[in-house]
Amino acid sequence: MKRTEFVLIAGLLPAMSFAATLPEPNSKGAALVTNYCTECHGAPYPSAHPAREWPAVVARMQNWRVTKGFGEIPEKDLAPLVDYLEKNGRR
Repeated sequence: MKRTEFVLIAGLLPAMSFAATLPEPNSKGAALVTNYCTECHGAPYPSAHPAREWPAVVARMQNWRVTKGFGEIPEKDLAPLVDYLEKNGRR
């Protein structure tokens, strides 16, 4: 295996393992968390915050993404992402 192939495969492993540990791992929300959140850090487990805090956390991360050059999470994905995090957030 070429080094570049190994790096690409190794880069996918963390995101794949995060998805498996998220609630509803096959849902659109889990896929959005894996896709967007793991660009900067590990996938947040939804119970890391109370459900009511997730909109503000996502807004803060949206600003961070723009500041660091990752670009905004598209509007079409933002609401389903927040809904998923709120649904599975700490009660």
